[in-house]
Amino acid sequence: MTKPTWPYRICLAILLLGLFVLPWTAEASETSMEGYREIAAFELKQLLDSGRKVLMINVLSKIEYDFQHISGSINIPIVQMLTTDRLPPDRQTILVFHCLSER
Repeated sequence: MTKPTWPYRICLAILLLGLFVLPWTAEASETSMEGYREIAAFELKQLLDSGRKVLMINVLSKIEYDFQHISGSINIPIVQMLTTDRLPPDRQTILVFHCLSER
């Protein structure tokens, strides 16, 4: 079974334009919220191309992740975030959390 092209692209665009949260960095803008900030898809692309250590984490359920996710991301459902052992121990790794959004 092949994936329909347009729903796949729309969902991917929603994911990319959805909520991206990064740990506070020196480059953080005025959109910061208590140590985190929202970034746009183009900023994520720049970050991934920068060569820095980045881990993209999809916080939706496994079913939603299996249906659609950004290539290279891992799935840690939000309900498991406090108990997971899948977060990197290296505090230099930038964590990007993403999910679906109304935007």
